[in-house]
Amino acid sequence: MLVGLIGTGAVVETAYLPAISRLPLAEIQCYGFDPDPARQPSGITRCESLTDLLALSLDIVFITTPSLLHLPVLEAVLKSKVAQIVVEKPVAATLEQLAVLEKWLEEPAIASRILALDHWMVRTDAMQFIKSIAEIERIAGFLLEPSGFNDAGEPVALNFATGKADTRQLRHPDGVIVDIGTHVLAMMRETVYRLGGSEALTVELLHARDRLGNGIQPGDLTTAEGDAMLRGTISGIPFTLALNKYAGPAGGQKGMKIYLHDGRIVNVDRRGADEVVEVLNANSSRQLKISGPLYDRCLEEVVLGAQRMFVSKPEEIPALTRRRITEVKALLAIQQTLRGKH
Repeated sequence: MLVGLIGTGAVVETAYLPAISRLPLAEIQCYGFDPDPARQPSGITRCESLTDLLALSLDIVFITTPSLLHLPVLEAVLKSKVAQIVVEKPVAATLEQLAVLEKWLEEPAIASRILALDHWMVRTDAMQFIKSIAEIERIAGFLLEPSGFNDAGEPVALNFATGKADTRQLRHPDGVIVDIGTHVLAMMRETVYRLGGSEALTVELLHARDRLGNGIQPGDLTTAEGDAMLRGTISGIPFTLALNKYAGPAGGQKGMKIYLHDGRIVNVDRRGADEVVEVLNANSSRQLKISGPLYDRCLEEVVLGAQRMFVSKPEEIPALTRRRITEVKALLAIQQTLRGKH
């Protein structure tokens, strides 16, 4: 299989390539293009231009550029012969871009080629303990990332792969609402959808603060949100969503609690490299553990393995991409209410 990677920065080097190297996949050859010539990760044959990359007989292309570039790069890829195109989250970065993308997807021949990817959408193991959405009372989603401190005693984010202080200066729109809120929404919605739910989604903002705990002011198009609380409904089911990139040493909780009408709680969380699903009630508990990094599961199950969606479930790809678009659109609309139209 010939794999093309457009954008070979951090997510490729710290997530994609390690996952590909660990997976029992058929022989994969990776080719890539990045406008930064310094980005030449081991395991990828570098192409000098996007044109050179797309001239190859690629089986699949991953768009892993910064989010604002997803749409223009996708437009170029759609002009090529590549039949399978995977766009990292968020599938587009502005409401205007999403409107353009949705117009393109009205053409079935285009919609069948584009898979909007969020690796958390494989985290649907809770449904093994739930028969239907009628059992669900409410859902509490959370992504509370551990953080450290700089020399001034201020909180600093930690790199998700290395655990070391992240030296990037995060700016809007890379705050928690769009950057990590997409993960939890994808997980919750795919679980509900697979249990028979609809694609209906509502979201509203309760609060958002910056890295130091200050509120985000209307008109501020620079400061990234450090934490936020959202609420809404998924297929009519109430949910809350707690997001915090600076949860301190006690952080690290990444999942959801599904509260059932019969009093049980299905708790889904990442613990180290593993997925742990617990069913809790007053008298007993059960636990399911799925070992292995999440990117490994996603790449094998969804886009590269023998039963990948483009092969086993191609008819589901347009609807899946539509669900990812709906989530990003809802979160970008939240940004408009928080900061003002932009």
